[in-house]
Amino acid sequence: MKRLQENKNLTLVYGNQYQGMPIYNSPDGLVREYLDRTFNVINCALNDYANVYAFRVDISFPSNWVMYEDQVAIYIDGFVRAFRNRINSNNTEIKYPTALRYIGTREYTKEGRIHYHFMFFVNKNSYHTLGEFNILRRNLYTRLVTAYARALTIEPCEAMGYVHIPSNAGTFMKRGSLEGIGNAIYRASYLCKAYSKQYGNRKHSFLSSRG
Repeated sequence: MKRLQENKNLTLVYGNQYQGMPIYNSPDGLVREYLDRTFNVINCALNDYANVYAFRVDISFPSNWVMYEDQVAIYIDGFVRAFRNRINSNNTEIKYPTALRYIGTREYTKEGRIHYHFMFFVNKNSYHTLGEFNILRRNLYTRLVTAYARALTIEPCEAMGYVHIPSNAGTFMKRGSLEGIGNAIYRASYLCKAYSKQYGNRKHSFLSSRG
């Protein structure tokens, strides 16, 4: 198996399948260690919940901000922590609570601008949609945006411009259903691509929840 040139601790996977499941076929390969962590997060979610809602989110930063690696990590840690706190707080008000699981990756544009891709996983009985993209609503989208606003210490209406929801962002997994699980793995595997990341700077390019 080929090692990643910029980081010999990482190995590359090529093709359109991994462990019998469909994956994004990147010409530059996917990082096997990131794929393994992705499979683990998905397995943990399905062990806890028979039905899982998974959704993609892209996170960027204001273009006029000077971004340093350490500061970016603080913002992102704060975002994930704030989002989890909002999920946990709402758990006391709904019939079916959920843990928040995720994978995330830090990537760079050709101009060197940092941005993040995330995929979150929750109990489908708790949330089955992000809801209307309106921060006046008490839905999953609002919790997501206000969490990022808190991390960046900006207003929620401003944070909406830096929280991008891709088209067809959400998908469902049912325990034992290979079609749904395979679709989610394929979407998640895009975050594992080697391309557009930076290595060797002692910073983590890939994030994931534990357990």
